[in-house]
Amino acid sequence: MRKTALFLLCCLFLAACYANTKQETLPQQQLIAPQGATPATDVKTTAADAAAKQKEQAAAQNTVAQAPSVPATPLQPAQKTRPQTQPAQPVPSAVQAPTEEKPVQTVFTPAPDKPVFEDEELIDLQGRRLHPYAALVPDETLPQTAPWAGEQLKYGIYYTFIKAGTAYIRNRGLVSIDGRPAYLLQTSAFSASVIDAFFKVRDINFSWLDAQDFYSRGYGQSVREGGYKRDEWVTFDYKNKKYTGEIQKKQAPRPINGPLDIKVLDMLTSLYYVRAQQLTPGKDIVFDIINREKQYPLVVKVLGKETVKTDAGTFDCIVVEPQIREEGIFVSKGKSLKVWLTDDQYKMPVKMQVEVFIGSVSAKLLDYKRQASPNIL
Repeated sequence: MRKTALFLLCCLFLAACYANTKQETLPQQQLIAPQGATPATDVKTTAADAAAKQKEQAAAQNTVAQAPSVPATPLQPAQKTRPQTQPAQPVPSAVQAPTEEKPVQTVFTPAPDKPVFEDEELIDLQGRRLHPYAALVPDETLPQTAPWAGEQLKYGIYYTFIKAGTAYIRNRGLVSIDGRPAYLLQTSAFSASVIDAFFKVRDINFSWLDAQDFYSRGYGQSVREGGYKRDEWVTFDYKNKKYTGEIQKKQAPRPINGPLDIKVLDMLTSLYYVRAQQLTPGKDIVFDIINREKQYPLVVKVLGKETVKTDAGTFDCIVVEPQIREEGIFVSKGKSLKVWLTDDQYKMPVKMQVEVFIGSVSAKLLDYKRQASPNIL
């Protein structure tokens, strides 16, 4: 299953996100759109249709005068009598007209982004269904006071000892949502070039964390793994006590909604919430999370302290273990997941590791930066 793919930990705390946006579903929805356009649906353009019309005219000429009124009725009768040719009729009109509307998939122009690390790749967001908040541009004038101010992290993703890809966890700065500042947090994952040939991965995830009280304002997930696609986004509307959003797989987008009685976190913002806590070995941290349309308490156990060596340096760390009750991105339900956070004011994640069916997948810090806000988009 997809949750055992090689990329896990970049977005470690992110909800399992996967969506399939296939264009074949668009003509299905558009078939009834031209029902008012009588000539367009009645004119047959294939040779088979022309021959059929000649036979009809030869057989009964008195039906010719009635022909224009036939397409004014729903298309279903025609589809039943001529399953080979009739479905083909609306496709050209359905495809040509909607091509103008295709940008609706993106809905808006995402906020501009730029690489932070020398060899960092940016993901092409064309055609992806993103959260409406993704259009919010970070405000460089808003002061950042959290430990992760200006923080940019780069990881190597390893399956046992094989490097399978690269991942980034980035704080892109503060945006304003309903008059309150919120951190725009972003993760992205890329398969290694040797893997791209048979299983190309280009995943991106966004979360918005309230900068004052550290709860989630919403999240968006867009996954491209091999031939698999999934887009999902959710907004937490605390004022009206509900959450809303949409998800798209192979079918057309469907709405996501549910009640919201308390302030919650998503999978990515939960990582930052834990980093803001006092971590004491033996003392659990418990909070509510919404992941894949399910709300439940997430228990994070603080296990102890260890020293970890990575390409970015050697760090004294505190080890935490989220108790995964539901599936997370590349994380099976109930699997052991451990995170090593630096034992200092930053609590920076330097290593993450999860069990898979055979062996383990880990993310290890390759490089990090803490930059002034004008350099963050």
